[in-house]
Amino acid sequence: MLITTVVAVAISIAAGASIRAWAFAIFAFLVAIGFGSVAFANGSSVIAAILSGFAILVLMEIGYLAGVFVSGLLRRSARLRQNNSVADSVATTSERQQG
Repeated sequence: MLITTVVAVAISIAAGASIRAWAFAIFAFLVAIGFGSVAFANGSSVIAAILSGFAILVLMEIGYLAGVFVSGLLRRSARLRQNNSVADSVATTSERQQG
């Protein structure tokens, strides 16, 4: 059960960097239903199965948001690095022309 949770969170973090929120919401909802169904089939009560499915859904959503946040930071830092390198080369070229 713990391994399944870790895998689901890892997939959620990776999905945060690559897919849209609505697509992930559908995927996470289906995984949560499946997770709850497996818990129910293993002998848990209905309430425990629902809570188990809800818990995995919450963990997946947190993982997705973390993935979105980290990918946004990486994209922003790459964009800033690219803009700074262009600005540096322009300044160096204009200094050479004046000198």
